[in-house]
Amino acid sequence: MKQNDFWMDMSDSNDATEKYHGWYYNTEVWLGVKYLGVPCYKSVADMWNYQEILHELKPSLIVEFGTRFGGSALFFSVTGRAINPDLKVLSVDIGHEDVDGRVYADPAIYLQTSSSTDPAVALRIRSMREQFPGPVFFILDSDHRKDHVLAEMELLRTVVRSGDYLVVEDGNINGNPVLPGWGEGPFEAIRAYQERYPDDYRDDAEREAKFGFTFAPGGFLIKR
Repeated sequence: MKQNDFWMDMSDSNDATEKYHGWYYNTEVWLGVKYLGVPCYKSVADMWNYQEILHELKPSLIVEFGTRFGGSALFFSVTGRAINPDLKVLSVDIGHEDVDGRVYADPAIYLQTSSSTDPAVALRIRSMREQFPGPVFFILDSDHRKDHVLAEMELLRTVVRSGDYLVVEDGNINGNPVLPGWGEGPFEAIRAYQERYPDDYRDDAEREAKFGFTFAPGGFLIKR
């Protein structure tokens, strides 16, 4: 095939990326993603994007809602401390019974067992911000129901500061483009939040589009 023929075949890039997104999600290849041997249920393209964001942001703190096995917490700790040796990770979930022992052994990772919408979480974040001053990277990946994600974003509104970065994951469900009929989830929560508070965040559309597809459509946000 000639090079020009290739580009003609790939001219409908949206269709091509949506098909790849569907394959990646529907084959559940993401369930086999591991970081240093610890399960990490994410898009590997998103994970590469996150480390680029961390390098630019140079946060002092990473706040993760949704721990599960702890693979992403470990990823954020190891990657983040390569950029800022003093970085800390706070990972919040309603249970930590599945967390890998290597995550518990990492001195930079703090686990909080509670709902991510509990006001105590905001108090903990505020306290850690004072103890470890600097930018914060937030990532939401817990309960994917619209009302829950919206409540998380409302809670974070009390602690985010200008320049902080927020990623809201799994907006790809409910037909965006996977799992049609799932019901309103993160994508719809983001839209509802932006209608309520249109000046809170700006969309980092360039970053979102960098690798062609993401589990977090509309969810790469920078605090104004």
